[in-house]
Amino acid sequence: MNYPDYGAAPQAPSSGFKNIKPLTRKERRALKDKVALEKQRLMNRTGLAAKMYRENAPENPSDLLTLQSNAAGFLADADRYHSDTAGEEFQIRKKAYERKQEIYNNTRIKRAENEEQRWKKIEDSKVQEERYWETQRELGVKSAKNKSCVPYDPLTLQYHDTHDGEKLRYADDMVRYRAKVRAQNMRRQGDTRSGYNIINGIAHTNDPLPGAPEKSDYLKHYEGGGSSKR
Repeated sequence: MNYPDYGAAPQAPSSGFKNIKPLTRKERRALKDKVALEKQRLMNRTGLAAKMYRENAPENPSDLLTLQSNAAGFLADADRYHSDTAGEEFQIRKKAYERKQEIYNNTRIKRAENEEQRWKKIEDSKVQEERYWETQRELGVKSAKNKSCVPYDPLTLQYHDTHDGEKLRYADDMVRYRAKVRAQNMRRQGDTRSGYNIINGIAHTNDPLPGAPEKSDYLKHYEGGGSSKR
């Protein structure tokens, strides 16, 4: 049903006079119809609700219970009378399952990446530790803590084959030599002038005085001197 446009303003003429198109008898009769007047006012409303009404308004009164296929509220009978509720439930459960599997897959990938990064950090730390100990071995700072303060090996009881080792060997030989000389002097000076022991009657033995130790050729060559006697 087509409604006449009563509220349309006529175009202004170029002469300056306002010409109004006269209404027809049918239009004048429609103005007296309350239903037609209300319908016309509904069609002339502004706003989104009025726009949706104009777009979806039926052309005939018989179409009030039906909608056009391009209407906003149109729903086909195939969708309206859809009875496959089990299929809809299956689709819902299928989407939920796929979503859960996607979460599991993303979590698995994320954990694998974290594990790779963790092992990479461990390997990098091992490499850095090896480099650190290689540098410390080259510098010899850490090993100096276990190094003896004297050039003498307490395990093999041998002097080191160095200048300090030879010097320590000569010093120890001189200590032993002076101890023997001191023992001879104490026995000779502290004992009686008789040739025997007045307590047990055993005759004295005149042990020869040991010779003074001499420096080794290496020590002589290093120090540029001969044997020293003290």
